[in-house]
Amino acid sequence: MTAIGVLCARVRVEEKQIIASLADAGAVAMPVPPASTPLPPGPASADLAALGTRQHDVELTEHHALGLVIDRCQNRHVAAATLPLLKLSGIEVIDAGVAATGSRLDIATALGQAGLPRPQSFIAMSEAAAIEAASRLGYPATLLPQASGSEATALLDHDTAEAVIEHRVVLGTHGEAIVLLQAGAPREDHRGRHHVVGSEVVAVEGAEVDRDARELAVEAARALGAGSIAVDVARIDGELVVWDVTAVADFRAATVVGSQTVGDALARLASERLGVRATAQEDVQVAIAQQGWEVEVRHGAIGVSLTA
Repeated sequence: MTAIGVLCARVRVEEKQIIASLADAGAVAMPVPPASTPLPPGPASADLAALGTRQHDVELTEHHALGLVIDRCQNRHVAAATLPLLKLSGIEVIDAGVAATGSRLDIATALGQAGLPRPQSFIAMSEAAAIEAASRLGYPATLLPQASGSEATALLDHDTAEAVIEHRVVLGTHGEAIVLLQAGAPREDHRGRHHVVGSEVVAVEGAEVDRDARELAVEAARALGAGSIAVDVARIDGELVVWDVTAVADFRAATVVGSQTVGDALARLASERLGVRATAQEDVQVAIAQQGWEVEVRHGAIGVSLTA
């Protein structure tokens, strides 16, 4: 039977809810610690790719192949290295798409190419460029580091901007000198976090539930190719904009919009994706068999042997 893994170093409240929802849906679920097993820089065998499998757990190792992983890794540097390797090994992954492994520049570029409303913004690669960008945007403005999900800083005036930017350049690394600056600094009651799973907003926090904001959050998730993501939508000068996104966000304080929790929605999406994958694989096997070839499935991949 195929197992579903939850990529996480620690099983917190959110991960417990997801694993419980998967179990309620009849799935074999297990936490997958991302740093527990060394991986080759390419496709891995089934036992290596199943990072969460304990060596002493013989039953799990022998009878449950890891078919899908839900990304809940808090360390995004580790996640950015791990997720592509899992995909190369033939494991389905539910993650935040571009936001799962990309920078805020990658995210802003994808959203801009999709034509979605965003605040005016600049990418700056030096102290002088960042200060100029803040001045051109006007105050208040917001500085967002390149690392997706890292904490943003409001720049309320020119003096604050100079102090914050100089501090990053002097004390930070070369990479930390590259920043995204956005116009505005919306208050909490003007910004809402929308937890999108699949093609719908499942829960909202920080703002009143607004239909237009929910639709914009879903469009943002679609533009990023995300299966699960938190999208911050803000209202600036009366207009809704995609303010920021978080690849893996806490949702314990979020208000459920419909009848299912975030965990329930992820369990349903995981089941749907595994079902589609299994059906597609069966169709391929039937087509190959009709040609008189021998079919062998090994570690979730279809192999073909030509017979005389």
